[in-house]
Amino acid sequence: MKAVKQADQSRRAFLACLGRLGLGVTLAPAVLQALNAFGLAESDIAWAAPKAGPMPARYWESLPGGRVKCLLCPKQETLALGQMGECRVRQNIRGALVTHAYGQPCIVNLDPVDQNPLNHFHPGMLVLAVTHAGCNLGCLYCQNWEISQRSPLQTRNIVPFDFSEVGRKMTAKKVGGVSFTYTEPDCAPEFTADFAQFCGQLGLKRTLCTAGYMERKPLLELVPHIDALTITYKGASEDFYKRIILGTLKPVLDSMVLVKSQGKWLEVATLILPTLNDDRASLTQMARWLYQNLGPDTPWHLERFEPAYKLMNLPTTPQATLEMARQIGLDAGLKFVYVSNLAPHPGNHTYCPNCGRLVVQRLGFKVLQNSITGGSCPYCRTRIAGVWA
Repeated sequence: MKAVKQADQSRRAFLACLGRLGLGVTLAPAVLQALNAFGLAESDIAWAAPKAGPMPARYWESLPGGRVKCLLCPKQETLALGQMGECRVRQNIRGALVTHAYGQPCIVNLDPVDQNPLNHFHPGMLVLAVTHAGCNLGCLYCQNWEISQRSPLQTRNIVPFDFSEVGRKMTAKKVGGVSFTYTEPDCAPEFTADFAQFCGQLGLKRTLCTAGYMERKPLLELVPHIDALTITYKGASEDFYKRIILGTLKPVLDSMVLVKSQGKWLEVATLILPTLNDDRASLTQMARWLYQNLGPDTPWHLERFEPAYKLMNLPTTPQATLEMARQIGLDAGLKFVYVSNLAPHPGNHTYCPNCGRLVVQRLGFKVLQNSITGGSCPYCRTRIAGVWA
């Protein structure tokens, strides 16, 4: 009985820790699955402040008076001695820019790659999701605000994070790849690039879910280490980005075009917010931009909003709105438009754009059946755009 009681206390402490991270009990089973898969008990994880300290950052320049200018994202912040950037990750220490997001993630989790979301990249593949705290945007609706709007110095982190040991366990457990997701991995390009490059040497796939709010040079240097990306296209106008996202739209559009030009597999996701970006004109503008600039084969994921962070006053996105948005995308010429996080729904599935037959059946993010053969529809042999096993 004593051992059972101790185990129960350990589990309660672990769940309490998740609560402090803003993850809650709904994500706890998945995190526990990740720990078990890697042969770790909850008590084996060092949920503690990072011990390694800050690491040298890339993409900055020195200014007079000990100030530095960060060149990572379009905000181009000038930081005085000791000042932290808006991302809460990068800081001016003694006249040099450092990052607090290297090898001290607050989440290490096992996810299906479909949750990225990526529907046309090795469907059903298990990936290790790795997340550091911090973000250079301030979306008023952020679903992960308790970690995105904090610094790695303020979260409980999983340390040490040894590349070789993690890689060994990933290959031993047949984890297919790594996913940089949940917050904004572009704010930690040093870790993201280095760990992605390491995983690539092991033959593992590398995926990235990002807001795309990054300058051209660092993005160009990061993309070669990534196999597939999801970029969130949050709204149709600069005004929306200024008021709701606390950023600007044009750099995001430029990032999507750049990624596509580099030959990387790209999918796009949009959270549909009632009264803010769900009008027909805005959705039509977005769908047409995707078609004209990224092409008809680019998948577009439409996601249901649940009240969160500073938009608790908004209702959940109606199903009818998601269905309207999906039809707008299809009418604009996009071949693959998904309703991602509402299940069951016909918009979860992949259909052949030629014969219309169902070729990948899903329940939300879970793949129930994949009939694609050699990258083609099994019924009419039409090539289905994507990267298939």
